[in-house]
Amino acid sequence: MTRTTPHLLPITTVLTATLCLQSFPSVAGQTTPVYSGCEADAYYGSLSDNPSRQEISNLLKSTHRNVLPYTSSREDTWDALMDLDPGTQSGTVSLIYSDHEAQGEAPSGQSRAWNREHLWPKSHGVGYTGADFTDVHHLRPADVNVNSARGNKYFAACGIVEPLDTCRSPAHSEASASTTTDNEVWLPPTEVRGDIARALFYMELRYSGVGGDPNLELTDCPTEVSDNKLAYLSQLMEWHQEDPVDEEERNRNGRVCERWQGNRNIFVDFPDLVGRLYGESAQPNQSNGYECSLGENTPPPTPTSPPLDSTDSTCGALVAGDIQVIGVHSDNPDEVALVTLLDLPSGLEIYLTDSGWAGTEFRDSEGTAKLSVPQGGLSAGTIFGFGDEDSNLLLATTWAETGALALSTQGDSLIVYCQPSEGTYNFLGAATTNNVWDPNQSDSNNSGLPAGLESTSIALPHFDNYIYIGPSEGKKSDIVEAIAKEEHWSGFDNTQPLKFEFSFVIASEAVTDCQDLKAGDVQIIGVHSDNPDEIALVALQDLPANLELYLTDDAWTGNGFRGSEGTVKLIVPDSGITKGSFFGFGDETSLPYASSWSQVSGSLALSTQGDALAVYCKPTESTFNFLAALSLSGSWVSSGFSSTNGALPPGLEQANTALSHRDNYQYVGPTSGSRNELISAIGDEANWRGSNSAESVVYDTTFTVIGGGSSSGGGGSGITPSGVNPDDDDESASVTARISIGCLLFALFMLV
Repeated sequence: MTRTTPHLLPITTVLTATLCLQSFPSVAGQTTPVYSGCEADAYYGSLSDNPSRQEISNLLKSTHRNVLPYTSSREDTWDALMDLDPGTQSGTVSLIYSDHEAQGEAPSGQSRAWNREHLWPKSHGVGYTGADFTDVHHLRPADVNVNSARGNKYFAACGIVEPLDTCRSPAHSEASASTTTDNEVWLPPTEVRGDIARALFYMELRYSGVGGDPNLELTDCPTEVSDNKLAYLSQLMEWHQEDPVDEEERNRNGRVCERWQGNRNIFVDFPDLVGRLYGESAQPNQSNGYECSLGENTPPPTPTSPPLDSTDSTCGALVAGDIQVIGVHSDNPDEVALVTLLDLPSGLEIYLTDSGWAGTEFRDSEGTAKLSVPQGGLSAGTIFGFGDEDSNLLLATTWAETGALALSTQGDSLIVYCQPSEGTYNFLGAATTNNVWDPNQSDSNNSGLPAGLESTSIALPHFDNYIYIGPSEGKKSDIVEAIAKEEHWSGFDNTQPLKFEFSFVIASEAVTDCQDLKAGDVQIIGVHSDNPDEIALVALQDLPANLELYLTDDAWTGNGFRGSEGTVKLIVPDSGITKGSFFGFGDETSLPYASSWSQVSGSLALSTQGDALAVYCKPTESTFNFLAALSLSGSWVSSGFSSTNGALPPGLEQANTALSHRDNYQYVGPTSGSRNELISAIGDEANWRGSNSAESVVYDTTFTVIGGGSSSGGGGSGITPSGVNPDDDDESASVTARISIGCLLFALFMLV
């Protein structure tokens, strides 16, 4: 039977009742909750009466308040899984596909007997960095050998795709007796099939292609090419019914929210939502999969706002030092460790070579490897590299080689570059273990130093292997300078693979005055024109002390302001305002600095008939540097200016928001991502909720600006998640703030 409801249509619901769910306790003996608002009634309270699929997705994304590092000297996914999936014996973990348990921590000098299983495999759409890579709703401890046997197989029972005589049971000698597998599919143990299904339903809903996330899709109709689809949806729907939610799964869901990520899996809390989103499961053809000529899964909706068009996403915009060599291992296994000191966009092609540079071209007798940056990009501070399957480095085996990039134990030279066009080179970083750069290339291990890398490269006396051990936190310029110093490197001659016990945290180059700011560095995220007037703002860049910010509802005419309305000015306090921090303007509001604005001209009083707002600073007395703009009157106009509309100020073509008229609006979209991703999301009307009612709403979330470094705490707002020390932030600036509020009923979704 084919599904009667296309699973990617919006949810049509009515608010019918207040649902009282149990609170979810912490795991005994563990630390107190870190993230507030994780009780189910509070968590879903911000959803509208009739939420679309995208609104629910936005909630799961915006409340994903902590993107865990995969591996780190600080808390990472290893720590999370040991907390979330404990075994029955102290210090052990429960293994997803097996009946036995494993020690959580490895004995001294040994490797763990378990690893981290991505239920949604990386080869089917999950990136190698970003929230999807480390989302513990779909990570589980797994026996190393059993996990390898599963590989990237789809989930289904034997006989669905291949004849039953190809089936093996159990799926592996160390797997549970109820597991089976053939060449195409994997059947997990009976008692976790529903858990796995609900984790995958969550992944498809959470990662919907918005704000740089992958666009994951569950399907009965996978293709032969590698894409973002995972099968088999109908099998997962059946497992969801056969293995319902139990207390252990509820507790894990609550624990993920309150201790590790800040968000919940809605399918654990609302099991009936599966039927409303996906309809009925289909019936397979005997050993031939599912009928795919009809009822093909509809692609998920694409964002209505185009991605920000930034020159930073092109090779030509990169400069020397943006990618640095931080480790070389020429004793097998061959490895080259790299760090990016700025955000790298998906699709950017990076080249690494040990071919010598002759001044105008490379010697062609050695090897070159090319990496296409994976979906989601690489955030500033990410350590990655080139190597084989024994390497610990991120993306080590995803490079495409031309020739053989094989490092010599007699010394070698490595150069990192990209190509703005065919035959041209933009050199980014370089390292040699031959003591000096040799423009004459006296042997095959030597190389000249490409022009432009004089101060962004390192020449080291010979050891087979080197690892950078210097400063890893600071501004990009400081890190580049540190990497270029020999005293910050450790050389050795052994076969131990490279392993970094620290993370890089790249701080923003200081913004010192107005002219350093760019369009989008401050964004409008809330407007309330029914008394009291309120305007909520968020900083996407650190704002320095004494910067003068202007906010106006005076219409821009193309040449200047109309001059008939109001403008106010905020002088940023001595503490500055840290990126990610909320602040704003208004009366009777708890927004930081709301009452600190001074009147410049007129009266800033919002109209319930619509209005146009702009945020700017002034490099000189007569010039404007526009940072953000928002229209409550629909599109921007080019003539007929009035008190309710205006022209779009220059430079804000990709950093503005135009909303159809409502008295009040609140941004409810993604709050974690790179600066560019957040600007794009804020500019998308689908990520806003409007109202003509004066009643207030609960807004409890986190803005996490990924990339460009971190700062120490909440800046001007001074607000951080309960129980979190702002000095413990890992590779990003994170601030939690509350914007006013009252309370909404928590609703049970009912199909109309």
